[in-house]
Amino acid sequence: MEKSLNIEGEEEEEEKEKLGTFEDPSQSLPDKSNLKGDWLNFFLLILLYTIQGLPLGLAIALPIIFQSKKMVTYKEQAFFSLVAWPYSVKILWAPIIDSLYIQWIGRRKSWLISVQYLMGAFLYYTATNIDEWLPESEIPNFKKLVFTFGVISFLAATQDIVVDGWALTMLKKNNVGHASTCNGTGVALGVLIGTICPVLLTSADFCNKYLRTTDSREGIITIKGFLYFWSITIILITTLIGIFKREKDNRLEEGHVKINVLQSYQLLWKIFKLPNVRVLAIALLTMKIGFSATDSVSNLKLIDAGISKDDIMIITISMYIVKMIVPLIVSKYTSSTKPMSAYMKLMPIRLLWSIPYVVLIYYTPILIKSNGVLNVPTYYYLILVFICIVHEAFSLGYVTNVLAVHT
Repeated sequence: MEKSLNIEGEEEEEEKEKLGTFEDPSQSLPDKSNLKGDWLNFFLLILLYTIQGLPLGLAIALPIIFQSKKMVTYKEQAFFSLVAWPYSVKILWAPIIDSLYIQWIGRRKSWLISVQYLMGAFLYYTATNIDEWLPESEIPNFKKLVFTFGVISFLAATQDIVVDGWALTMLKKNNVGHASTCNGTGVALGVLIGTICPVLLTSADFCNKYLRTTDSREGIITIKGFLYFWSITIILITTLIGIFKREKDNRLEEGHVKINVLQSYQLLWKIFKLPNVRVLAIALLTMKIGFSATDSVSNLKLIDAGISKDDIMIITISMYIVKMIVPLIVSKYTSSTKPMSAYMKLMPIRLLWSIPYVVLIYYTPILIKSNGVLNVPTYYYLILVFICIVHEAFSLGYVTNVLAVHT
């Protein structure tokens, strides 16, 4: 009898050891987020993500500038859209970024410094030649523009891999959740700068109407000056980070295991072979087919119809208010255990909402012209803004749910 009691007692002790800290629920909870002592890292991450957002903003702004010149075909616009591809396929070289680095510089700094110096150099090279590649009254040199901005986008996508990884160790463990805030805020700010400056602040019409008391033939800035400024700024920021910012030694991390490039790709392949991951990959590759025309061509068709690029950009900028509000509303659904269900419900609604958008674009030439003279009525702008707000809300809700599935 005593023997059996002893055995039972030993089994209970073993169970307690297995449970460990889970015996006390309070011990299993992570420390509460507190940015005290982490604010500099927080703002540094926002700055790095802002740098990443600049090429994205330029990739949005340039097609609008091309279309406003009335000398560019949709085939050429499609050719320029290739510059965005590096963001779609960055997983192909992500294992190299994670595996190869110079230890004394730092796992993330090794890549960040080299990538951002190259980004600054390519922006400087682009600034030197932009007047030749993008002349005022001639067809742009698409081959050189696509090559140069394609390289810049590749560098920005690589920087994204680096900063995403560094954010996990730069912030304290209880503050890692703020990394997504830094990403969202920084990239949005970078895109905003990269679109407003090349389109609106270079426009003489916009500057004369809203920013000047005396008219001038030119905007406040030039695209060339904008590119020069950011090329030098990025190089200076990178130099300061290289000198003053220390990176934690990843070898001191608990459970750290260094793997080589081949092992990284093997691990990636094993993950991809998982049935659920393959289904998700197919869904992600095909989910935007139904929205591709609405998302990619709408602004270009509006410019063709007669809406000015300045008005298009003002509406685009106003959508950033929607981008700040919608995630707060959608988080109620994405924080649940079934974000995919919300995503599936949202998809047909978003597809249906594309119909009124297409109808408005189709009738735009009729609505904004009176006896062949361009005269955009106020009610047209109200309808356009309303449709854009709803479209943007559905789009953001859609993306937020997809990101929730990833996490």
